Amino acid sequence: MVIGKRFAWAHLPKTGGDATAAMLAAVPGLVEFADPPESEEKHLPLFAEGREIAGKLIVMNIRRLPGWALSAAHHEARFGVYPDYRPGPLQTAEQITSKSDADGLLRWMTDQGRIEVDRWLRTEALEQDVLGLLGELGVLTPEVEARVRAVGRVNVGEYKDVPFSDVQVRRLYELNPLWAAIERRVY
Repeated sequence: MVIGKRFAWAHLPKTGGDATAAMLAAVPGLVEFADPPESEEKHLPLFAEGREIAGKLIVMNIRRLPGWALSAAHHEARFGVYPDYRPGPLQTAEQITSKSDADGLLRWMTDQGRIEVDRWLRTEALEQDVLGLLGELGVLTPEVEARVRAVGRVNVGEYKDVPFSDVQVRRLYELNPLWAAIERRVY
C-alpha cells in the first residue's frame, strides 16, 4: 500500500503494482507511507492495520481478467500458495478459467465491497493512468512526468502462453462478475 496526503493506493496482486509503487515513489513529497516493495505487507487490503484512508481518493490497479488469471497461475506455479508456498506445475487453461479467485481477491481488498475504489489504474496503460492520477492530484509537472516515465518496466515476468478458448474466457468472466463489471466501466 502507498498512502499520500490525498490518496491511498492498494496493491492488487498481479496488476503492475511494483511499477505503480515505484512511479508514485518517484514523485518528490507525494508518498507519506509505503510498504516495503519486497514485503508481503504490500498486498494488504485497504482496511488493514487501521491505516488512515478516510477522506482520501482510493486507487487500485486493474488488468484484463484473462491476463490477470494467467499471471496469477504462473505466480502460483513458481512460488506456490499459502500456507506452504510449494511450487508446482502450471495449471491448464481449463483449470485457470474455472476459478472465481479474481472476485474473491477484489472482495477481500475492499472489505467485501464496503470500501469503494474511486480511481482504477489500468495495467495495460499504466504510465498514462498514473500520470492522469498525478494530474488529478495536482502534482503533475514536466519534472514529475519525466520521473514517472523513467521508472519503466518493473518486476515483469516471462510467461508461457496458455491460450484460452472463447468458451473458457466467457466462463472466466461469468465466474468473476465483479471483476467483469469493473472492466466494463474502466476499459
